[in-house]
Amino acid sequence: MNSSAQFNPFPAVLESERVRLEPLDIHHADDLAVAADEAEIWAYMPLAAGVVRDDCRGWVEATHRDAADGSQVPFAIVDRLSGRAVGSTRYLNIRRAHRSLEIGYTWLGSAARRTPINTHCKWLLLSHAFDTLGAIRVEFKTDSRNLRSQRALERIGATREGLHRQHMIMPDGHLRDSVYYSIIDKEWTAIGKTLRSMIDA
Repeated sequence: MNSSAQFNPFPAVLESERVRLEPLDIHHADDLAVAADEAEIWAYMPLAAGVVRDDCRGWVEATHRDAADGSQVPFAIVDRLSGRAVGSTRYLNIRRAHRSLEIGYTWLGSAARRTPINTHCKWLLLSHAFDTLGAIRVEFKTDSRNLRSQRALERIGATREGLHRQHMIMPDGHLRDSVYYSIIDKEWTAIGKTLRSMIDA
């Protein structure tokens, strides 16, 4: 398969029974500013608490600038029950020549956590990456302290690949170690069934 010609992630609307992922836009800013108003969201994120809450329009514009070179595709997470944007996620580190990308920068407001929303998001992003775009590898990275995120990735069948020590300097000065996980194309059918069964349960 010709890699670069056929692997080209782009902004798209992805929809399940519960969630609609929309290309992140300025009209999502008011909802996202409300959803972001919680310190717990940002404990393990490489973004200072308050940035999204206090200047969400500026954050959306900065995200668009970061994505302008095609290395990222950011989404707003819309809860179809309320019609409101409740968080954000994105494809990033897109490597077209290698048909590979990362799913990350995912955050949800408190009302959306401990609901099926995150599972729906993962299923939408992964199925689009593998089934539509033709990815051969999708990766995730998480703060080594974020055990909840690691358990969630392991529960769906992602493979833990290792630890990148002192990978990031966090906004509070903490030297973050990042744990890397991946899913490759030959694993996707089984993992997709696992995710679908979690959604249908």
